[in-house]
Amino acid sequence: MNTTIEVATRIKAAIETAERTPTWVGRKAAIALTTLNRKLDGGADFTVGEVHRIAVALRVPTASLLPDDFFEQAVA
Repeated sequence: MNTTIEVATRIKAAIETAERTPTWVGRKAAIALTTLNRKLDGGADFTVGEVHRIAVALRVPTASLLPDDFFEQAVA
């Protein structure tokens, strides 16, 4: 799975687990709904800042929304 899709999949799962909607998340994370939906569909990458704001809105660790190999690559 590529990074774009994996991050989007993790964010969608977190939204569902938190029982929130993309509209709510977009508003809380200051991301336009059209932009958020495009990124959730894998049409563009999330920035690290966006991932962090989404994590804060959903009250989950930012790292939980990033692929495991993200951290392996950062150490190398």
